[in-house]
Amino acid sequence: MTISAPATRTDRARAVAAVRELLLAVGEDADRLGLLRTPERVADLMLDLFSGLGVDPAGALGAPVALTENEHPGELVGMTGIPFRSVCEHHLLPFDGTVDVYYAPSRHIAGLSRIATLVELASRRPQLQERLGQQIADALTAVLRPHGVAVRIEATHGCVAHLEPSAAASRVVTVATVGSIPETTWRLAARETPAS
Repeated sequence: MTISAPATRTDRARAVAAVRELLLAVGEDADRLGLLRTPERVADLMLDLFSGLGVDPAGALGAPVALTENEHPGELVGMTGIPFRSVCEHHLLPFDGTVDVYYAPSRHIAGLSRIATLVELASRRPQLQERLGQQIADALTAVLRPHGVAVRIEATHGCVAHLEPSAAASRVVTVATVGSIPETTWRLAARETPAS
């Protein structure tokens, strides 16, 4: 996926200098052969990982598809297993996993690929898993005005793996909701979601 240039201004030269300074600060020789291009590589990677900064995730949904009075999209639309990768804002280490998005349509629906793009865009910034789910739910609510939205995220975190090696294989699950989804419909969808 290609994300348009962020609304915030980036400064690659400053990022390169900051990475070089970090290497020096931890006692490394930033001029040794193996590290000569490392500041550029890390800066470019970070600029890519944070390319969603300053961009409203709701824009990824584009114009919603309006339904006519005779059309009924069903009680629930779900897209599961959307892969994502983000960076935890507390330690700047990666966390990644999958996102399941459900919404109960009112009079608008979204293109399914646009939901995947929304997940990608919202994850491209220093992030918290809890906030990521809420941002996705809020964006869907703002654009589609559904009866309800539920976003489930399951992810592994690099900081947990580093700080608590015995919990390295653990998975963090968060659920964000807005509005309401009929309980009977939600139960049906839950049966369709593969167990982890």
